[in-house]
Amino acid sequence: MKKFIALLTALVMCLTLCAGFAAAEDENLNSAKGLLDFQYKSKTRGKLTATAEDYEVISQLMIDGVVYPITWTTDSDTIQIVPAEDGKYLVDVDETNPKELTYTLTATVTAPDGSTLDVSYERVVPAAVLEMSYADIVAAAYALDTDAAMTKAQRLFGVVTSIDTAWSDEYQNITVTIQVGDLADQKIQCFRLTGEGAKDLKEGDEITVEGILKNYKGTVEFDKGCVLVGFGEIVSQAAMLDAAYALEDGAAMSKPSVLKGVVKSIDTAWSDEYQNITVTIVCDGKEEQPIQCYRLTGEGAKDLAEGAEIAVFGTIKNYKGTIEFDKGCVIVPADSVASIKAVIAGYALETDAAMTSESTITGVINAIPTAWSDEYKNITVNMVVAGLEDYVIQCYRLSGEGADTLAEGDTITVTGLLKNYKGTVEFDKGCTLDAVVK
Repeated sequence: MKKFIALLTALVMCLTLCAGFAAAEDENLNSAKGLLDFQYKSKTRGKLTATAEDYEVISQLMIDGVVYPITWTTDSDTIQIVPAEDGKYLVDVDETNPKELTYTLTATVTAPDGSTLDVSYERVVPAAVLEMSYADIVAAAYALDTDAAMTKAQRLFGVVTSIDTAWSDEYQNITVTIQVGDLADQKIQCFRLTGEGAKDLKEGDEITVEGILKNYKGTVEFDKGCVLVGFGEIVSQAAMLDAAYALEDGAAMSKPSVLKGVVKSIDTAWSDEYQNITVTIVCDGKEEQPIQCYRLTGEGAKDLAEGAEIAVFGTIKNYKGTIEFDKGCVIVPADSVASIKAVIAGYALETDAAMTSESTITGVINAIPTAWSDEYKNITVNMVVAGLEDYVIQCYRLSGEGADTLAEGDTITVTGLLKNYKGTVEFDKGCTLDAVVK
C-alpha cells in the first residue's frame, strides 16, 4: 500500500511538472507573439504595411535563454521566402507587380516541446512604378513605419529650406532640409549630407540628393551616407535601365520608355532607302548597361555620330540577349523628356483612374474640341508632345491667361491632374495654362 502511494505521489509530481512546463511554453509562445508584433505589426492604425521592395525577417527568437525557431510563409504565389546570407529570411516580392497586391505573411514559432504558434500580418505590395515621380517617392517615404527604411537609393530634387546642422570640417558633412515641389507639409531632411558643393549650401539652393530614405523616429530623412548629386535637377535613369536588363529573353516592356544617352557606336549606318539607323547609347555613364536603338528614325537620325547626345522614345525589349529599343523607336527633343514621361504615366492609367499628384506637360495644340467660353472662362484643347501623334493629351476646360486666344499650332505648357476618362487621357477640369508660344 505504501509503495502504491509513493508511486501515485511520483506520478502526480510528474504530471504537475509537465503541466508547469506546458504552462511555461504557452507563456513563452505568447511572449513570442508580442516580440513579433513589435517588429512586424503596422505601427500606423488602420493602415497596412507597404512592402514595395524585398525585405528581411528573423529566423528565430531567444526567450529565457532558449531558441524558438521561426518559419515564414505567404499566401501569394508571387512572393517567395528564401534564406538570407546573415541567417535571416528574405521576403522576395515582385517589384514589377502591375497591380496592388494584398497578402498575408505568417510566422510559425516552434517551442522546444514541438508546440507551435502562428502569427499573421496583412501586408500590401503597391503597383510597381518603374520610374517614380518625385511626389511618388516622397509619398512612399512618408508611408514608412517608424524606424523603417527603403532598401534602394532614391533621388530627389528640391529647395533647401533650412540648414539644420552647419558644415563640419571634421566630419565633412552637413544636415539640411529640402522641400520637393509644392510638398511643403512633407519635407525631407538630408542627414549628414556629403559631396562636392555641400560645404557651401544655403537656404534657397535648388539641389539633387541621392540616398536611402528612412523614417527615423518620425522624421522622414535621407539617412547618413546621402550625397549631393549637384545643383539643379539631375534626373536618374537607373530604375529604367535596371528594369530593361531584368527582361527575360524575348520579353518587352508593357509600355514605352524614354531615355537620354550618348551614342557609343553606330551599329548599322543610315539607310536612305529605309530612312533609319541603328546605334547603341550609354545612359548616365553606365557602360555596363548599353541600350541599342534598332532602326532609329526621327529628325537628326541621319547625321548621328559617336559622342552625340540624344533622347530616344520607344518600346524596350530583350532580343536574344540584346537590350534594345525595338523597331519604330524615334529621336525626341531632349527638353521634352520630362513631358514625355508624364504622358507615358498618363497612358498607363486604367479607365477612370487618376494621378494623385499634378504633372506639367509642354506640347503643341493639334485640335480644339470645345472653343473658348466667355461664360465659363475655359477652353478644351488637344495637344501632342514631341510629335508623338499616338499619345494625344486633352486639356479639359483649360483656364488661365491667354487661354482665350489659343489656336492650333500654339505651343503650350499645362499643369494639372492627369486622368483616364473613359479611355481619353486628359488633364482634368481645373488644369491651368502656364505658358504659350504663338
